[in-house]
Amino acid sequence: MRVRYLGAPDTPPNPVDGRYHFIPGQEYAVLELHVRSDGSSSLRIEHSPGDLAGLYSGKYFEQVSDSIPSQWGVEIYPRGGLSLGPKEWIAGDFWERMMERDPEAEAAFEVTRDAILAEDPVA
Repeated sequence: MRVRYLGAPDTPPNPVDGRYHFIPGQEYAVLELHVRSDGSSSLRIEHSPGDLAGLYSGKYFEQVSDSIPSQWGVEIYPRGGLSLGPKEWIAGDFWERMMERDPEAEAAFEVTRDAILAEDPVA
């Protein structure tokens, strides 16, 4: 799945907060999708190599490709909401291990990310 960054009306045209830099009109691969019980969404996007892929509000993006990666599974939460993404990523402590720079988690992330990007590459 790919999305195009639309920009955020309450920020400068190219928001930079020291961690990421999205360019309006540029496409990005969605690595994971979360929908909360209130209907709002978050997209996990790797904005720059070497930085941890972050979660960003879906309201600033438009869908470009509806391809669902074959690596994705779904987790439906008892109190509402759901997550779509690689099973290993959406269950357990995967992202905590990524934040700690665990070598096994990082290697698993790279393999899965590369497989997702190969199925629906960003132009």
